Amino acid sequence: MLKKNIMFLLIGIYLITALLGYQIGWSVFQYDELRLLQFPLALFALLILIFTKKIEYSISTQITFFLIGLLIAIQITTYSIFQFQELWSAIALLFIFSALPYDLKNVKNIEHGLALIVVSAFIPCLFICISIANFILYKQWFDWQFNSGTIRIYDSIIVPIFFFLIFLKNKKYPYIHYFYPFASFFFALAWFFDGARSALLAVATGLLVFVIYSRENRKLILQSCIYIFFAFVVYKTTIYFADKNTMTVMRVGTSMRAEMWSFVFEQWKEKPWSGVGGGYLSEIQYKYGHHIHNLYLRLIFEWGIVGCIFLVWMIYQVVKLFRDKDALPITKAGLIAILVDAMFSGSMVYPASQMACILFLAFAFSQPEQSKEYLKYPYRATKLLIALWGSLFFYITIMYLGQDLMCWGCGSYIGRMAPNFWFYGAAEHLVPASQIP
Repeated sequence: MLKKNIMFLLIGIYLITALLGYQIGWSVFQYDELRLLQFPLALFALLILIFTKKIEYSISTQITFFLIGLLIAIQITTYSIFQFQELWSAIALLFIFSALPYDLKNVKNIEHGLALIVVSAFIPCLFICISIANFILYKQWFDWQFNSGTIRIYDSIIVPIFFFLIFLKNKKYPYIHYFYPFASFFFALAWFFDGARSALLAVATGLLVFVIYSRENRKLILQSCIYIFFAFVVYKTTIYFADKNTMTVMRVGTSMRAEMWSFVFEQWKEKPWSGVGGGYLSEIQYKYGHHIHNLYLRLIFEWGIVGCIFLVWMIYQVVKLFRDKDALPITKAGLIAILVDAMFSGSMVYPASQMACILFLAFAFSQPEQSKEYLKYPYRATKLLIALWGSLFFYITIMYLGQDLMCWGCGSYIGRMAPNFWFYGAAEHLVPASQIP
């Protein structure tokens, strides 16, 4: 059984260590290490895809990814290091997402693993109480998250984890009725104090979808809204007594997102078919940020026709899930929340939040029973497609990222901090710790 469930186990360990701030020492920065750890996860997922006989893709999926691969191959000689980094990361996530649904179908008592992840996300929240006290007494706020990098990483991680929490509540997991109010309250408290508007909007939208598709859970949703409201009261009270309105969620403006979108749009108009290239803002050291803070515009503007094809395929998969009557309502709610958060944040840029979102998406798509129509699809074509994408993955790994994967105790140091492929968005490669000032 462990052999069948090892993928879920590895993803669980990955998220727990990320949330609790543990490092094995592969890199000097946790952010870089979490990116590096995606390689063995992707490699294991690739092996699952190759050796599992039950895995089949629909004709539409096969055509989609064959076409994307062909278009990438045509332009591959023109790609920069930043584009290869983005492509490597995307393929790694694709392998993990493809393998996980089949793995999760075989997991018995999946609730235990999800409960550990939820508790791991909850533990750092307890330290927000210390920051609140310090803020009131000394007018200084200290980041309390265990994960390195921007606070937005944690905000985006707990969006899908919040819906895992609701899933456990519906499953009547042991002692969850005691734990649920505290976890909901502290998660909301984190979003309010971090000024995480996209995360709050995502959760609100997800709860609305949950109401629509699961009317029997209206009482639970009302309770969740009450806990979130209490968190808002604590937040506003703290701001009042601290007499310092520094971390306000009640703010207007787009935090320079509109400026970034407009800028990249103007560049995209010059080459709409190929796009401006993955990691474009990082490559040019754009003054307002190193990623576009919108997954959908990123696909279109940075990758052109390739990104558009993938976006259409993604929308098609979402529509199929919503039309599936057997899919759990909470999976539809969490899926929408993730998609809304990805509209305004870097949830699909940061490695930890990437894995949290991928786990929930895989969980959602693992719920429906596999259609009998899949038996009609050519098995060899599926394996050939996997082999081709695997070859591209290894080509990029060896030619461009091999030195980073082999560099133990290295880190990134160049330009200013930005959450792109490496911890520093302008870093082309990792360097030994001795070279970091």
